[in-house]
Amino acid sequence: MIDLLVILGTKGQYVKMAPVLLEMDLRGIPYLLVHANQHPQITREISDTFGLRPPDMELFGLRKDIATTAEALSWLGGNLLNITKGTLYKGSAKVRFEEVLAKDALVVTHGDAPPALLSLLLARRFRLRIAHVEAGERTHHLLQPFPEEIIRRLVDRHADLLFAGSEQALENLGRERVRGRIVDIGMNTVLDAVRFVMERRNYKSPYEPGSYVLASIHRFELINSKERLSFFVNLLERELDGERVVLTLHDSTRQGLKRVGLLDRLARLPNLDILPLRPYHEFIHLMSDAKFLITDGGGPQQESFLLGVPCLVLRERVEQSGFINVCVSGFDLSRVREFLGQPERLRINDGVGRFDHIRPSKKVVDHISGAL
Repeated sequence: MIDLLVILGTKGQYVKMAPVLLEMDLRGIPYLLVHANQHPQITREISDTFGLRPPDMELFGLRKDIATTAEALSWLGGNLLNITKGTLYKGSAKVRFEEVLAKDALVVTHGDAPPALLSLLLARRFRLRIAHVEAGERTHHLLQPFPEEIIRRLVDRHADLLFAGSEQALENLGRERVRGRIVDIGMNTVLDAVRFVMERRNYKSPYEPGSYVLASIHRFELINSKERLSFFVNLLERELDGERVVLTLHDSTRQGLKRVGLLDRLARLPNLDILPLRPYHEFIHLMSDAKFLITDGGGPQQESFLLGVPCLVLRERVEQSGFINVCVSGFDLSRVREFLGQPERLRINDGVGRFDHIRPSKKVVDHISGAL
């Protein structure tokens, strides 16, 4: 019977938990790794980047990265049913949770993606303990982003062990008087992921450093809004017409653009290179050499700060503020233009090396091992 269960299912979760898994492997801590299958394809590339072992078991999945709302609902419904039944999958064989988990097992999950909600439901269903990595982050607005803000608050409310990586997160958890034990890990575990990649310069970019702008968007509240997608396309078409732009295109973003009739228009832009979603190490190296980054993601926002790259965030609200390289513009064209007028003033020198003294993943594993 296993005392430690780790449930992950998205690109972001795999990236930020990879250093934690590697640290547990290094210490010989046994754990059951369960893939929630929201992003089964791209997470295999991330596993290869970090040298992670394959998942031991899986939750219900569609055998493809979820790209549409209909697929997301089918995936979620299938997993809710299986959690109710207590079913895991090992290949084509069904396994009962009770057959593999100790009665007081610790379930570890991460962040605000739907697999974190499934982890919480599983833990509650079988009366297990739950640990939440990247706890306490808040936009203080339930619907921005949706459903991530709601998921994070729910998991934090019920977690037994909460790992917070910022002063703001610690303050939020203290204000909410969560019942679990709060652990300050110094910074987000993505620091260890970025450090891992930057120490291994194993990617030769086709672009000269500083010759391009990197863009990547994928958030539900942007790609499901024709108005906001139009804002993004207009930004590339009109405001950046003199810049070479490299866009890494998520399948969900492609579907959103196609649905509202903007994909062909985007593809015709002469200054735009559209790339399929890149392996994590390639994306980080592309970001480190970019003139600046345009994103709506919390992960890329944090990564840009660690690398010191100027960053324009197309969101109304973010979980973390105070990054001096970041401009959160929302969809206000005047704020976008203010950033574009002088992005270099937001660049931070020394990159990830300025955090060599901080090892958040080791702190996470210290406390997980102590809780077993």
